[in-house]
Amino acid sequence: MKTSTKAALLSALVYPGIGQLLYHAYRRATLLILVFSIAAYFYIEEVVSKYQPLIDKVKSGEVPLNGQALAYELSKNPIILDPQRVSVLTYILLICWLVAIVDAYRIGIKKDASASF
Repeated sequence: MKTSTKAALLSALVYPGIGQLLYHAYRRATLLILVFSIAAYFYIEEVVSKYQPLIDKVKSGEVPLNGQALAYELSKNPIILDPQRVSVLTYILLICWLVAIVDAYRIGIKKDASASF
């Protein structure tokens, strides 16, 4: 397997920015890892903060931990995420991931070409 393909797969399947680390592009890797991690943190924080009241009810025993009880509780008190915030965070995550994949592959192509001469 070419190293350019390996780098793209690392960024695609492991974590955005890992492919850049393979080629010692530390600044790019750090930027991609930070942007992706911060966006993922805020995405998870948004979801957990909205589900926390339901989690507390389950922990206290007020709502049993089974599918029907949870579905009934959610039908009574629906959980609504902020669609604009979730959309922006989703786009940031996707764009960062795609940029990491393409950039790792592009760096790999350049390194493979220079190594063959």
